[in-house]
Formats: sequence, structure tokens, C-alpha cells
Amino acid sequence: MAVHLDVVDVGEEPEPPGWEEFRQAEGLSAIWAYDVIAASCAGTWERPLLTVFRDDQGVAGAVGAVATALRARRLPRREPLLLDVRLPGHSNGPTWHFSDRVTPGDRRLLIRRFEQAARRRLGWMLTGVLYRMVTEPHLPSVARGGAIVRESPGSTVMPLRWTSVAEWIGSLSRNRRSTLRRQLKKIAGSDDLVVTEGRARTDLDPGELAELNRRHTARLAARFDPRPPLPAAYFAEFLRREDVTVISYEAARRLLAFAVVFDHPVSPAYGPWAALQPEEGGRRDLYFDSYARIVGRALADGSERLHGGRGFVEVKSSLGFDYVPMKIVAVPRWAMG
Repeated sequence: MAVHLDVVDVGEEPEPPGWEEFRQAEGLSAIWAYDVIAASCAGTWERPLLTVFRDDQGVAGAVGAVATALRARRLPRREPLLLDVRLPGHSNGPTWHFSDRVTPGDRRLLIRRFEQAARRRLGWMLTGVLYRMVTEPHLPSVARGGAIVRESPGSTVMPLRWTSVAEWIGSLSRNRRSTLRRQLKKIAGSDDLVVTEGRARTDLDPGELAELNRRHTARLAARFDPRPPLPAAYFAEFLRREDVTVISYEAARRLLAFAVVFDHPVSPAYGPWAALQPEEGGRRDLYFDSYARIVGRALADGSERLHGGRGFVEVKSSLGFDYVPMKIVAVPRWAMG
């Protein structure tokens, strides 16, 4: 298969020709939009890289990754780098995608070519590549001799088998449906709580969203996690888009919580969620209310499944989500390509 590839520094270089057309044709969510990828690393030490493959029919596939420093929150010239194959905000599977015209065997070869090109682009500072959120069908594309393969926290997905929120709640365990009904009734009866949901929101401050998200994720982050907080520019991009829904909870004009949904006609995805703790002035049960609203929107849109991301697996299982096992694959520099 004759394929040409380009490794694009998203923060510094213009959008590759045909990228947006490919993204939309392949049904890739707003997480893959070029401006969103660029905004995800605004003001940080990370460098988002988009490797785009082309054949005689146009864009045939891509790998989304981030070059990040191992020891410092910056990118000095002599700092060791790790190529982290992920896209900020994405947690439902690998961040590489190919057209159906690219065979599984060719995909494996193109992944190797991506590694070779990235190694040339980043130079001797690159120590290796880390593939996150690798589901079982994609493992053959990245596993090889010399790679370290380990279990990783998995993701969640909910097959949408119901016609209404009431039907969905009725399918849950007796304890969960009783608790959920009580929680939703309590939220609905809170006279001072303002819940707003919609696309292209102009009433929210992206800086406030970023700060709430930073505080929320800091409580949950692993001890070693090189990823910086999502910047205000990232949320500003989402707020202006027509393919992203933001649900916000406010009281006395103070933001208490928000949820981001990456809209999709078949498989929408629950994105970042952040909330104040009760001791900070937050409210209990908003998290569960957000699920009822997101499930309701997905059912109304005729979607087939809802991606729930990683974390809180037991809670999500009680809400009807299935667990999706994942692995992490670390490839040292000498085994790349």
C-alpha cells in the first residue's frame, strides 16, 4: 500500500488539507478537531502531534499523540521526552484511526512508520512511545518483542436498549433505581439550583471551567501522571462548538458542577466532569443527575451506545454500563519502528 505520512506539530503548523473532511466522514468526535487538539496543550510544556497518512484517495488514517517531558513541566532542549499516544479528554479507546480501506496488516505497518517518523522528528531526546487505552482488537497493532504490556484501567460503554429514561431506570437494580429516583427528585425540587444544558454556550467562563476541572482531577490523579491540567483554551473551544453539549449546575451564580458530552449520532461520549465537594459548597447527587440527562439526550437522538470513559467503574456498572478491558503498551526507543 503506497502511503505518505506527515507528522504535524498541531500547536505550530496549519491544519493538514483534508483533515476536517476525513474527521467528519469517519465519524470522529470533536476531540479530534484540529483546533481542539491545539487548544488542549495551550500554555503547557506538551507538544500535540498529529500523524496523518495519505494514499491516492486522500487521508487514510491518523495517530494522535503528545510529546511530553519526563522530568520537568517544560520542554528544555535537553529534556528526555516520552511520546504519549493519547488525545486530551479522550478515554474510550486508542487514539489512532484508519479508514476501512486500510487492512489490519497495513495498519500495523503504518503504526511502525509513525514511530520511525516521530523518532526522526523528536530526535535523540525521545526515550520511547506509550500507547494508552489499547483495547484487545487493537493490541496486535502495537505489541511486539521488547514492548511492556500491562493491564490498564478500562473504559465503559452502555448499549442503549431503552426508549425512555424511565425505562432505563426501571431496568436497574432495585436499590439503584430507588436511590436514583430519589436523587433526581431532590435535584428537580431544588428551587435555587439552575441547570442549563446546550451547545454553543456563551454563558459560561472557560477559565472557571478549567479551574474547577483542575481542582476536581487533582483529587483523583495518580501519583505519577505527567499530564498537565486542561487549559481554559480547551474549554473555550468546546463551548463554541455545535457538536459538544455542556451541562452546568449553578446556585447563586456560582458554578457547582459541569459535564461535557461529545455528541455523536451513534455513540456519544461522556467527557470531562468536575464538581465542587459538599464542604466547598457543592451539592450531592449532581453526578447522577447528569447521567439521567445524558442518557435521555442519547435516547432522544436515537443513539446506539453511550461511552462513559474510565473511573468509577462500580458506580457506572450499577447504571447499566459494561466494562471494556484495556492495556497499556510501553515501547522503548530501541524497539520502535
